Amino acid sequence: MFKAIVGIDEAGLGPLLGPMTVGYSAFELPQPLSADAVMNLDLWKNLGGAIARKPGKRRAKPVVCDSKVIYSPGKGLKALEEEVLAWAHHAGIDTSSLDEVIAGLCPLAREKRHVYPWYEKSPAGFPLECEAALAPLRVKPIASALRGAGVALRTLGVVPVFEGEFNRTLRQTDNKSKAEFEVIGRILANLWVKHRHFAVICDRQGGRAHYRHVLHEQFAEADITIFTESPKVSTYELCVSSEPDQPRMFIAFVEKGDGKHFPVALASMCAKYVRELMMDRLNDWFVGHQPGLKPTAGYYGDGRRFLDDTVELRKRLAIDDSLFIRSK
Repeated sequence: MFKAIVGIDEAGLGPLLGPMTVGYSAFELPQPLSADAVMNLDLWKNLGGAIARKPGKRRAKPVVCDSKVIYSPGKGLKALEEEVLAWAHHAGIDTSSLDEVIAGLCPLAREKRHVYPWYEKSPAGFPLECEAALAPLRVKPIASALRGAGVALRTLGVVPVFEGEFNRTLRQTDNKSKAEFEVIGRILANLWVKHRHFAVICDRQGGRAHYRHVLHEQFAEADITIFTESPKVSTYELCVSSEPDQPRMFIAFVEKGDGKHFPVALASMCAKYVRELMMDRLNDWFVGHQPGLKPTAGYYGDGRRFLDDTVELRKRLAIDDSLFIRSK
Protein backbone atom coordinates (compact mmCIF):
# COMPACT_ATOMS: atom_id res chain seq x y z
CA MET A 1 0.00 0.00 0.00
CA PHE A 2 1.31 3.41 -0.95
CA LYS A 3 0.31 6.81 0.43
CA ALA A 4 2.79 8.87 -1.62
CA ILE A 5 2.68 9.03 -5.42
CA VAL A 6 5.38 10.53 -7.63
CA GLY A 7 5.20 11.59 -11.27
CA ILE A 8 8.29 11.95 -13.48
CA ASP A 9 8.67 13.26 -17.04
CA GLU A 10 11.39 14.78 -19.18
CA ALA A 11 11.74 17.57 -21.70
CA GLY A 12 14.54 17.94 -24.21
CA LEU A 13 15.85 14.38 -24.52
CA GLY A 14 16.09 14.65 -28.30
CA PRO A 15 17.32 18.19 -29.17
CA LEU A 16 20.76 19.14 -30.41
CA LEU A 17 21.05 22.25 -28.23
CA GLY A 18 20.04 23.17 -24.71
CA PRO A 19 19.60 21.08 -21.57
CA MET A 20 17.62 17.95 -20.96
CA THR A 21 15.32 18.54 -17.99
CA VAL A 22 13.59 15.91 -15.85
CA GLY A 23 10.65 17.09 -13.75
CA TYR A 24 9.10 15.40 -10.73
CA SER A 25 6.19 15.98 -8.38
CA ALA A 26 5.28 14.05 -5.22
CA PHE A 27 1.84 14.03 -3.60
CA GLU A 28 0.66 12.56 -0.31
CA LEU A 29 -2.74 10.89 -0.57
CA PRO A 30 -5.42 10.82 2.15
CA GLN A 31 -5.22 7.03 2.43
CA PRO A 32 -2.84 4.31 1.21
CA LEU A 33 -3.61 2.70 -2.14
CA SER A 34 -2.67 -0.60 -3.71
CA ALA A 35 -0.54 -0.64 -6.85
CA ASP A 36 -3.61 -1.29 -8.99
CA ALA A 37 -5.46 1.61 -7.37
CA VAL A 38 -2.48 3.90 -8.01
CA MET A 39 -2.57 3.00 -11.69
CA ASN A 40 -6.29 3.82 -11.84
CA LEU A 41 -6.07 6.99 -9.75
CA ASP A 42 -7.53 10.08 -11.45
CA LEU A 43 -6.45 13.04 -9.32
CA TRP A 44 -8.27 15.48 -11.60
CA LYS A 45 -11.49 13.70 -10.65
CA ASN A 46 -10.51 13.33 -6.98
CA LEU A 47 -9.91 17.08 -6.83
CA GLY A 48 -13.52 17.60 -7.84
CA GLY A 49 -12.68 19.14 -11.19
CA ALA A 50 -11.25 22.21 -9.45
CA ILE A 51 -8.08 21.84 -11.53
CA ALA A 52 -8.72 21.39 -15.24
CA ARG A 53 -6.83 19.20 -17.69
CA LYS A 54 -7.50 21.39 -20.75
CA PRO A 55 -5.89 24.82 -21.36
CA GLY A 56 -9.21 26.14 -22.65
CA LYS A 57 -10.45 26.17 -19.03
CA ARG A 58 -7.65 28.45 -17.78
CA ARG A 59 -9.83 31.52 -17.31
CA ALA A 60 -12.00 29.66 -14.84
CA LYS A 61 -9.47 27.49 -12.97
CA PRO A 62 -5.84 26.34 -12.81
CA VAL A 63 -4.77 23.75 -15.37
CA VAL A 64 -2.48 20.73 -15.16
CA CYS A 65 -1.91 18.87 -18.41
CA ASP A 66 0.71 17.50 -20.78
CA SER A 67 3.18 20.32 -21.46
CA LYS A 68 2.84 19.78 -25.22
CA VAL A 69 -0.82 20.73 -24.94
CA ILE A 70 -0.36 23.96 -22.98
CA TYR A 71 2.86 25.14 -24.66
CA SER A 72 4.20 25.52 -28.17
CA PRO A 73 6.46 28.21 -29.67
CA GLY A 74 3.43 29.56 -31.51
CA LYS A 75 1.33 29.80 -28.35
CA GLY A 76 4.12 31.38 -26.33
CA LEU A 77 5.21 30.73 -22.76
CA LYS A 78 2.60 32.75 -20.86
CA ALA A 79 0.12 29.99 -19.98
CA LEU A 80 2.76 27.42 -19.03
CA GLU A 81 4.72 29.98 -17.02
CA GLU A 82 1.69 31.16 -15.07
CA GLU A 83 0.63 27.62 -14.12
CA VAL A 84 4.12 26.39 -13.15
CA LEU A 85 4.92 29.48 -11.09
CA ALA A 86 1.61 29.06 -9.24
CA TRP A 87 2.54 25.50 -8.28
CA ALA A 88 6.07 26.58 -7.37
CA HIS A 89 4.63 29.33 -5.19
CA HIS A 90 2.33 26.80 -3.52
CA ALA A 91 5.38 24.58 -2.89
CA GLY A 92 7.02 27.44 -0.97
CA ILE A 93 9.46 28.42 -3.71
CA ASP A 94 10.39 32.08 -4.13
CA THR A 95 9.16 33.02 -7.62
CA SER A 96 10.40 36.61 -7.63
CA SER A 97 13.37 35.97 -9.94
CA LEU A 98 14.88 33.40 -12.25
CA ASP A 99 17.69 32.77 -9.77
CA GLU A 100 15.23 32.01 -6.97
CA VAL A 101 13.04 29.78 -9.14
CA ILE A 102 16.01 27.71 -10.32
CA ALA A 103 17.40 27.49 -6.78
CA GLY A 104 14.05 26.29 -5.44
CA LEU A 105 13.08 23.93 -8.25
CA CYS A 106 16.50 22.44 -9.04
CA PRO A 107 18.23 21.32 -5.82
CA LEU A 108 19.40 18.05 -7.43
CA ALA A 109 21.25 19.71 -10.34
CA ARG A 110 24.89 18.63 -10.53
CA GLU A 111 25.99 21.72 -12.41
CA LYS A 112 25.06 25.35 -11.92
CA ARG A 113 23.90 27.24 -14.97
CA HIS A 114 26.58 29.88 -14.30
CA VAL A 115 29.19 27.39 -15.59
CA TYR A 116 27.82 28.14 -19.07
CA PRO A 117 28.08 31.79 -20.17
CA TRP A 118 24.93 31.56 -22.34
CA TYR A 119 22.84 30.65 -19.28
CA GLU A 120 24.56 32.85 -16.72
CA LYS A 121 22.85 36.21 -17.17
CA SER A 122 19.46 36.72 -15.56
CA PRO A 123 16.69 38.30 -17.68
CA ALA A 124 15.97 41.99 -17.38
CA GLY A 125 12.45 41.18 -16.26
CA PHE A 126 10.87 38.15 -14.64
CA PRO A 127 8.53 36.35 -15.21
CA LEU A 128 9.30 36.25 -18.92
CA GLU A 129 5.75 36.50 -20.31
CA CYS A 130 3.06 36.25 -17.62
CA GLU A 131 2.26 39.02 -15.19
CA ALA A 132 4.09 38.63 -11.88
CA ALA A 133 0.90 39.16 -9.87
CA LEU A 134 -1.17 36.52 -11.66
CA ALA A 135 0.62 33.31 -10.70
CA PRO A 136 0.21 33.83 -6.93
CA LEU A 137 -3.52 34.45 -7.45
CA ARG A 138 -3.84 30.89 -8.76
CA VAL A 139 -2.34 29.47 -5.57
CA LYS A 140 -5.55 29.88 -3.57
CA PRO A 141 -7.70 27.60 -5.78
CA ILE A 142 -4.83 25.08 -5.97
CA ALA A 143 -4.49 24.99 -2.19
CA SER A 144 -8.26 24.81 -1.72
CA ALA A 145 -8.61 21.92 -4.19
CA LEU A 146 -5.83 19.90 -2.58
CA ARG A 147 -7.04 20.57 0.95
CA GLY A 148 -10.61 19.60 0.06
CA ALA A 149 -9.44 16.24 -1.28
CA GLY A 150 -7.02 15.58 1.57
CA VAL A 151 -4.10 15.65 -0.89
CA ALA A 152 -0.80 17.44 -0.22
CA LEU A 153 2.00 18.44 -2.58
CA ARG A 154 5.20 17.27 -0.87
CA THR A 155 7.90 17.81 -3.50
CA LEU A 156 8.18 19.71 -6.77
CA GLY A 157 11.39 19.84 -8.74
CA VAL A 158 13.37 19.67 -11.97
CA VAL A 159 16.82 18.28 -12.67
CA PRO A 160 18.48 20.19 -15.54
CA VAL A 161 21.22 18.27 -17.30
CA PHE A 162 23.33 20.83 -19.12
CA GLU A 163 25.24 20.04 -22.29
CA GLY A 164 28.59 19.25 -20.70
CA GLU A 165 27.10 16.80 -18.20
CA PHE A 166 24.85 15.32 -20.89
CA ASN A 167 27.82 14.62 -23.17
CA ARG A 168 29.91 13.17 -20.35
CA THR A 169 27.08 10.84 -19.37
CA LEU A 170 26.61 9.74 -22.98
CA ARG A 171 30.30 8.88 -23.22
CA GLN A 172 29.84 6.61 -20.20
CA THR A 173 26.54 5.03 -21.27
CA ASP A 174 26.51 5.47 -25.09
CA ASN A 175 22.72 5.61 -24.80
CA LYS A 176 20.31 8.52 -24.38
CA SER A 177 17.72 6.53 -22.48
CA LYS A 178 20.37 5.33 -20.02
CA ALA A 179 21.50 8.92 -19.56
CA GLU A 180 17.92 9.89 -18.79
CA PHE A 181 17.48 6.98 -16.42
CA GLU A 182 20.57 7.97 -14.46
CA VAL A 183 18.75 11.21 -13.64
CA ILE A 184 15.53 9.38 -12.81
CA GLY A 185 17.53 7.16 -10.46
CA ARG A 186 18.97 10.25 -8.77
CA ILE A 187 15.48 11.62 -8.20
CA LEU A 188 14.11 8.32 -6.90
CA ALA A 189 17.03 7.76 -4.54
CA ASN A 190 16.42 11.20 -3.03
CA LEU A 191 12.68 10.61 -2.67
CA TRP A 192 13.13 7.10 -1.23
CA VAL A 193 14.88 8.66 1.74
CA LYS A 194 11.83 10.88 2.37
CA HIS A 195 9.05 8.45 1.44
CA ARG A 196 9.99 4.94 2.50
CA HIS A 197 6.96 3.39 0.79
CA PHE A 198 5.83 5.16 -2.38
CA ALA A 199 4.56 4.68 -5.92
CA VAL A 200 6.09 6.21 -9.04
CA ILE A 201 4.69 6.73 -12.51
CA CYS A 202 7.16 7.68 -15.24
CA ASP A 203 6.27 8.75 -18.73
CA ARG A 204 7.78 6.13 -21.02
CA GLN A 205 10.29 7.39 -23.58
CA GLY A 206 11.07 5.40 -26.72
CA GLY A 207 10.23 1.74 -27.29
CA ARG A 208 11.79 0.20 -24.19
CA ALA A 209 9.52 -2.30 -22.44
CA HIS A 210 12.03 -3.94 -20.07
CA TYR A 211 13.42 -1.94 -17.14
CA ARG A 212 14.57 -4.54 -14.63
CA HIS A 213 18.22 -4.23 -15.65
CA VAL A 214 18.39 -0.45 -15.41
CA LEU A 215 16.50 -0.53 -12.11
CA HIS A 216 19.01 -3.03 -10.75
CA GLU A 217 21.90 -0.81 -11.88
CA GLN A 218 20.44 2.08 -9.90
CA PHE A 219 19.19 0.10 -6.88
CA ALA A 220 21.40 -2.98 -6.56
CA GLU A 221 20.38 -3.44 -2.93
CA ALA A 222 16.70 -3.93 -3.83
CA ASP A 223 14.83 -7.11 -4.68
CA ILE A 224 12.92 -6.45 -7.90
CA THR A 225 9.61 -8.07 -8.82
CA ILE A 226 8.34 -7.76 -12.39
CA PHE A 227 4.56 -7.32 -12.59
CA THR A 228 3.96 -6.32 -16.22
CA GLU A 229 6.14 -5.69 -19.28
CA SER A 230 4.18 -4.70 -22.38
CA PRO A 231 4.38 -2.14 -25.20
CA LYS A 232 2.19 0.33 -23.28
CA VAL A 233 3.05 -0.20 -19.61
CA SER A 234 5.78 -1.87 -17.54
CA THR A 235 5.42 -2.19 -13.77
CA TYR A 236 7.77 -3.32 -10.99
CA GLU A 237 8.13 -3.40 -7.24
CA LEU A 238 11.43 -2.80 -5.44
CA CYS A 239 11.93 -3.80 -1.83
CA VAL A 240 14.99 -3.51 0.41
CA SER A 241 14.27 -6.45 2.72
CA SER A 242 17.56 -6.04 4.60
CA GLU A 243 16.39 -2.80 6.23
CA PRO A 244 14.11 -2.86 9.30
CA ASP A 245 11.21 -0.94 7.69
CA GLN A 246 11.65 -2.78 4.37
CA PRO A 247 11.30 0.31 2.14
CA ARG A 248 9.22 -0.43 -0.91
CA MET A 249 8.77 1.31 -4.26
CA PHE A 250 6.20 0.52 -6.94
CA ILE A 251 7.20 1.97 -10.30
CA ALA A 252 5.30 2.08 -13.57
CA PHE A 253 6.56 3.22 -16.97
CA VAL A 254 3.48 4.33 -18.90
CA GLU A 255 3.12 5.30 -22.53
CA LYS A 256 1.73 8.86 -22.73
CA GLY A 257 1.68 9.01 -18.95
CA ASP A 258 1.71 12.83 -19.05
CA GLY A 259 -1.81 12.77 -20.46
CA LYS A 260 -3.16 10.15 -18.06
CA HIS A 261 -1.67 10.85 -14.63
CA PHE A 262 -1.84 14.19 -12.82
CA PRO A 263 1.60 14.01 -11.10
CA VAL A 264 3.26 13.15 -14.42
CA ALA A 265 1.50 16.01 -16.19
CA LEU A 266 2.69 18.47 -13.54
CA ALA A 267 6.22 17.08 -13.82
CA SER A 268 6.00 17.49 -17.61
CA MET A 269 5.00 21.15 -17.27
CA CYS A 270 7.82 21.91 -14.82
CA ALA A 271 10.43 20.16 -16.96
CA LYS A 272 9.33 22.03 -20.09
CA TYR A 273 9.23 25.36 -18.30
CA VAL A 274 12.80 25.08 -16.99
CA ARG A 275 14.06 24.03 -20.42
CA GLU A 276 12.35 27.02 -22.03
CA LEU A 277 13.83 29.35 -19.39
CA MET A 278 17.29 28.10 -20.33
CA MET A 279 16.62 28.36 -24.07
CA ASP A 280 15.50 31.95 -23.53
CA ARG A 281 18.83 32.67 -21.82
CA LEU A 282 20.78 30.89 -24.58
CA ASN A 283 19.07 32.83 -27.36
CA ASP A 284 19.37 36.13 -25.52
CA TRP A 285 23.12 35.63 -25.04
CA PHE A 286 23.83 34.69 -28.67
CA VAL A 287 21.62 37.42 -30.14
CA GLY A 288 23.37 39.89 -27.85
CA HIS A 289 26.66 38.92 -29.48
CA GLN A 290 25.20 38.66 -32.99
CA PRO A 291 22.25 41.05 -33.52
CA GLY A 292 19.74 39.82 -36.08
CA LEU A 293 20.44 36.16 -35.35
CA LYS A 294 17.27 34.06 -35.54
CA PRO A 295 16.65 32.31 -32.18
CA THR A 296 16.36 28.53 -31.97
CA ALA A 297 14.29 26.03 -30.00
CA GLY A 298 17.29 23.69 -30.17
CA TYR A 299 15.68 20.78 -32.01
CA TYR A 300 17.78 19.03 -34.59
CA GLY A 301 16.91 20.69 -37.92
CA ASP A 302 16.78 24.24 -36.64
CA GLY A 303 19.66 23.52 -34.26
CA ARG A 304 21.87 22.71 -37.28
CA ARG A 305 20.78 26.01 -38.85
CA PHE A 306 21.67 27.86 -35.64
CA LEU A 307 25.10 26.22 -35.56
CA ASP A 308 25.71 27.20 -39.20
CA ASP A 309 24.64 30.78 -38.44
CA THR A 310 27.01 31.03 -35.46
CA VAL A 311 30.14 29.31 -36.81
CA GLU A 312 32.26 32.46 -36.87
CA LEU A 313 30.89 33.78 -33.59
CA ARG A 314 31.65 30.53 -31.78
CA LYS A 315 35.16 30.52 -33.18
CA ARG A 316 35.72 34.11 -32.12
CA LEU A 317 34.42 33.43 -28.60
CA ALA A 318 36.36 30.12 -28.41
CA ILE A 319 33.26 28.17 -27.38
CA ASP A 320 34.03 24.54 -26.60
CA ASP A 321 31.66 22.45 -28.74
CA SER A 322 31.55 19.70 -26.09
CA LEU A 323 29.95 22.20 -23.69
CA PHE A 324 27.46 23.53 -26.24
CA ILE A 325 26.55 20.88 -28.85
CA ARG A 326 25.01 17.65 -27.63
CA SER A 327 26.78 14.66 -29.13
CA LYS A 328 23.60 12.66 -29.78
